[in-house]
Parts: sequence; C-alpha cells; structure tokens
Amino acid sequence: MKASIIASENMEYCEEDGTCLFSELSFRLERGQRGVLLADPHRCATILLKICATLVSPTDGQISWFGQSSDQMDGPGLYKLRRRIGFVHRETSLISNMTILDNISLGLQYHEEMVREQSYDRVTELLKQFELYEYRFLRPAELTFEQRRLAVYARELVKKPQLYLLEHPSLDLGERVYSLLLDVFKTCSIEDGCAFLVASIVPEVINRWGDWVLVFDKGRCHHFEVGQFDPSIYRESMKRRGALLSREWRGE
Repeated sequence: MKASIIASENMEYCEEDGTCLFSELSFRLERGQRGVLLADPHRCATILLKICATLVSPTDGQISWFGQSSDQMDGPGLYKLRRRIGFVHRETSLISNMTILDNISLGLQYHEEMVREQSYDRVTELLKQFELYEYRFLRPAELTFEQRRLAVYARELVKKPQLYLLEHPSLDLGERVYSLLLDVFKTCSIEDGCAFLVASIVPEVINRWGDWVLVFDKGRCHHFEVGQFDPSIYRESMKRRGALLSREWRGE
C-alpha cells in the first residue's frame, strides 16, 4: 500500500438548517492516485473539496493529511499543510491588475520566497505548455475565458503541491485541455508522487482521469473502482446540470 495523501473515516457534514449533505464518508487517496467526485447537487462535492483544502471542518468524523489530523496541527503546521495543497474551485480567479506572468509566479514568490526573476524562469516552460507564453505580459481582462481558466490551473500547478483539488474542469475546458491536463497529471504523479481529487468531470472521460469514483446519492456515498463504474447511469443528469452551470458562470 502506498503512502496516504488524504484519508477520511466516517465523516459527516450537515448544513446549519440541519440538511445532511453526506455521512459515514470514508475514503483514502494515495500517492499517484486520481479520485473523481460525482454529485448532484454539486454542493456535496464542493463542501468535500473545501474540507480537503482545510477551509471547512466536518461536523463529525475524522480527516487526515499525510497521516496527521487537523487536531494534531498547530497554526504553523496548518500553514505548512496548505502550502502542499493546490486548490482550484469554481470561483477561483486571477488578480485583475497583474499580468498573467505575475499571477502565475506569485505563489512561488510568496510560498518559496523566490525573487521575481527566478520565479519567472521557473514558470516559462509551463506557460509554453499551456500556450500562454505569448500572452504573459497581458492582464486577465485581455484574455479569453478559456485562457484565464488555463492560467488559474497553471498558477496552482507551478507550485508543485502534493495534493491537487480541482473543481469543474469539464465546464471550463475543452477536449484539447483535457489532454493537456492529463499529461500534467501523469507527469506530476510520476515525478512527485502527488494525488488528485477532481470534481466534476463528464462521465465519458472518467476512465482516463480517475482511479476511483465517489458518487454522492441522497446523502449516501458509493465508492467505485474506475473499471466498475457505469457512466451511463449519470451521463444525462450530469450533462444537463453541467450545461446549466456553464451558462450561469459565463453570465449567459
């Protein structure tokens, strides 16, 4: 068994109004693995990702990162943990008055205390890989929606965290970017032994993206190895919900 990146045991989360989004949730994400979350309503997956990012606490049960639970960490320990996590959620955005180059290199300057020129050198190859290099001196408003989202992913990838939490890449990105991110996933997994928890991708590509799938169904969670998951059960409902959310986020 590989080392655990993140693990939960009998975890529960209930809203303030008493609505229980999930209960008895247990899973384990190991180094080099990719887990996929499917949920309707999607808020179940959103809350789980926020818990994994240390931004929200479960109402019951246990969760641990790299073998340590949150109650075993002091303030500095929690800060160090967050430096090991890359989180892109549905509202993640770029800093509007900074160039794309500065947006992507900012994390290196902040977390690794790199000087600006050194951080620029570090991000050059990733900018080229994401086809953003020629736009590096532009500001977010001068880029397309897809380019801005690519820059958001690149900003997290360049920090080389050990746990990636990605929400809704299927609504943001096209097939070409699917392939690009999959290449990045494979490279990171091999070189750094990191892990990915992704919510929510279209069911058709789960067999390419994931090792296991966690399906939220009326407060219960069902765990499938990717080879045992039947995407046809969830395909139409996910597509309808995905199209609705995509129009909402784009302001259409």
